[in-house]
Amino acid sequence: FVTVLERDGKTEEVSHGITVLAPGGEIFRSGEYLYGQNKNVYLWSELSKKMSDNDSGVYNAGTAVFIQCVGSREPERPYCSNLCCTFAVKAAIDLKTKNPDMDIYILNREIRTFGERENLYREAREKGVIFIRYDVENKPVVKSNSNDKITVTVKDHVLGRPVSIMADFISLQTAIVGKSNNELADIFGV
Repeated sequence: FVTVLERDGKTEEVSHGITVLAPGGEIFRSGEYLYGQNKNVYLWSELSKKMSDNDSGVYNAGTAVFIQCVGSREPERPYCSNLCCTFAVKAAIDLKTKNPDMDIYILNREIRTFGERENLYREAREKGVIFIRYDVENKPVVKSNSNDKITVTVKDHVLGRPVSIMADFISLQTAIVGKSNNELADIFGV
């Protein structure tokens, strides 16, 4: 490749063999699990904001449920976004640190906390965070009650039967999708 760089009115040609394209990504907005229909169902980015704002509704909740792989590892987006599991586990630790009595469930297809982040998983388990694995054929079912409480039912693969959880809020760990950047794609033929 030859790239022409322009800086301060001067141009310079740079020859190179590799180009890394990193146009960014954005959060996939899923309509699954009552998102947009129940005020207590958040995308992980919304939960992050509530936590950074010290939202008392989040920190004083009795039960929280995290649902992993929402919109990812599916036929239309077969990839893992590589940050959702770590976010959920770290957020669960932060919530349990501020409110040790909170019941926290992380519903996952498999937890992917890579490298040293595996220690976060162990810490969450030690603090009492409960991990329930589900498979894509038996995704969690979310229903809303009249008082905005949420019932999450998931088939526990160890027990071999459905388990229902009454949650104060749900955090959806949704996929990261590439930003549409057709002009850049055309330039590089990708």
